Amino acid sequence: MWNKLIYLFWFVIGTIFGSFANVLIYRPAAGLKLTEPRFSLCPNCGAQIRWYDNIPIISYLLLKGRCRDCGVRISLRYPIVELTYGLSFLLNHIVFPLDLAIVLDIIFTVSVPAFLIDLRMMMLPDYAWIFTLGASIYASVFYFKSYILLDIIGAAISLLVLMLLRVRYKDGMGVGDFFLLPTFSYACGLVYMPFLMLFASVLGIVFSMVKKSRIIPFGPCIISVGYILVFLRYLTR
Repeated sequence: MWNKLIYLFWFVIGTIFGSFANVLIYRPAAGLKLTEPRFSLCPNCGAQIRWYDNIPIISYLLLKGRCRDCGVRISLRYPIVELTYGLSFLLNHIVFPLDLAIVLDIIFTVSVPAFLIDLRMMMLPDYAWIFTLGASIYASVFYFKSYILLDIIGAAISLLVLMLLRVRYKDGMGVGDFFLLPTFSYACGLVYMPFLMLFASVLGIVFSMVKKSRIIPFGPCIISVGYILVFLRYLTR
């Protein structure tokens, strides 16, 4: 019974962070600062969203997906993101010890907004690699201490590859990728680093073929493959 309550607690916490992630996703695309306005507003009528209309998932269902004031439809993305975060937090805390679960929670929390922002705006927020690196250093110190030097070498190799590509293709690589790829290379470890570079590149090629564009947001490719590999590394520790 107690375990079920603990898991429910982490699911709820996940949905709350999912609600916060929606702010990180929406405001940069709307040209707003993360800290202003202080309260959530309806993008259609500008009405301040009441606290009881801002409860993750539940408020969306009670409002039937519409703004209380103007009746405009609320994007389905909001409850989907909140539910995804809830399930991710729940899975992490079922599978891993508390500290490793929190490490993955942190990485997931910053990765999803960065994924969607780069997909929309071709821009990677700095918090993605900063928080991922900080959480990964903690995991390295307490769970992969004997591999720290190798992990740093893996990160350096991935950075070197990016630098060579930058020289070859001029402006073909975004500045944010120079921080994000080495960070995830370090997080997933030297053993998984080649798979990160391979599968992220394959995803980028597929994206380019589908969109028929030579300009691709590489951040989502790094994040999606990197998070899976970090999860696998922690699972097989």
